[in-house]
Amino acid sequence: MIGIDTNVLLRLWLDDDAAQARRITLLFAQHGTQPGAVLVTDVVLAEAVWTLQSAYGQGRAQQLLALRSLLDEPAFCFQDRASIERAVELFAQAKCGFSDCLVVAQHQRLGCEFSATFDRGMRQLPGVKVL
Repeated sequence: MIGIDTNVLLRLWLDDDAAQARRITLLFAQHGTQPGAVLVTDVVLAEAVWTLQSAYGQGRAQQLLALRSLLDEPAFCFQDRASIERAVELFAQAKCGFSDCLVVAQHQRLGCEFSATFDRGMRQLPGVKVL
């Protein structure tokens, strides 16, 4: 298994640099052919989705497409796939950002009674208590 950084994931999703795309293709040919061979950590995923919106102006539909493409590709594995899948479900329904959805999904998986926050945008998520 290898881990990839946010910039590699973004290049993979955006395919906006031919030279880097060739290097990613080579990397995956050498190390990404088996199921679960490429680790995408929670931090990398949250950073990448945020960057799609903030730096590239991609909307929620495009962000969801990118997230689902990772979940559908057997080569990728995650710290906690169930939390990522739940976060994607929440993100598809909510108005808050993906990272907020991921925090709530992880809290739920870890058995938290609720997620405490000052972020009013998260109040629509299940199990969130706005202080």
